Amino acid sequence: MQLDRTEIVIRQRTGLELFDLSLLLLKRHFLKIAATMALLGLPLLAIDIFAVAWMLGEDAYLASEHLSAPREAMWWRYTGHLVVLFTLQFQVISLPTAIFLGNIIFFEDMNLRRLVQRCLPVAGRSLFMLGILRLGLVNLLVVWFINRSYAFDTAKEVWMLFIFAGVGLLLRASWPFAPEILGLEFCKLRVGNTGELSYWQRSKGLHNPMASENITRFIAAAFFAVLLCLMLLGTALFVQGVASGDWLWNRWFDFLVLPLCMWLVGLFMAVFRFLSYLDSRIRLEGWEVDLQIRAEATRLTEIARPSAGLASLTTEGATP
Repeated sequence: MQLDRTEIVIRQRTGLELFDLSLLLLKRHFLKIAATMALLGLPLLAIDIFAVAWMLGEDAYLASEHLSAPREAMWWRYTGHLVVLFTLQFQVISLPTAIFLGNIIFFEDMNLRRLVQRCLPVAGRSLFMLGILRLGLVNLLVVWFINRSYAFDTAKEVWMLFIFAGVGLLLRASWPFAPEILGLEFCKLRVGNTGELSYWQRSKGLHNPMASENITRFIAAAFFAVLLCLMLLGTALFVQGVASGDWLWNRWFDFLVLPLCMWLVGLFMAVFRFLSYLDSRIRLEGWEVDLQIRAEATRLTEIARPSAGLASLTTEGATP
């Protein structure tokens, strides 16, 4: 790995430059980035759909028939849960993508086997941090306990759709780089007295100085993500209308097109978050200078190694 030879120029960038660069990087490595997001994203999306599909079924209709528009209420309930589940799970889903991007910018390609090997050592702490403390998988556990005889189970769904979602989005906007800290810097949750930085120390040092900028940047990213998802849905509806003459939203959109569009938008958001992580390190730590110094130190070490070997051979061959 040549630390001063990177696929993108390591320098400070504005938010709009990061959006542009995200699209360019996604275009260049689309299939590989999609494969890394599919590793956890597609199985979790399938589980999410299976977990909330009953909200569009006949039992849910019977529970909602006292409402003025039961079908619309069922659809909003299903869509709300599906979107919130994916949004909260996004940091878990994008962990392999963060690890892949951290290597690809140094032209160190990773196949699926190597990626899985890199993910396994951090799987436990990532599951605990991203899945539990950051509420990534909490909604998926709670959704199985919703009372299906109610049109809206207030005791659980208010927490899932509003409180957990609100807290989760706040955590992701204020402290967005948890997957990169865990997956690329290998920070442990507890380090003892070894002198290493724990995850909590590293997160505080990386996030706190740029908290306001991170919130602004990721609110803008969320706004663009919503627009991009609506654009993809509109395109899919147009293609369906032209191809079949059916211009109405149907079950294909509920169970396939909507999850697929959210997953595609997730590709863009994962790249944008990674580039924002690099930008934060550059601003706070002078990372571009650090890379150049470390690269030069590596070269000097490699140059000195043959010289030392030659000196050793000369000494051994000399006559006393």
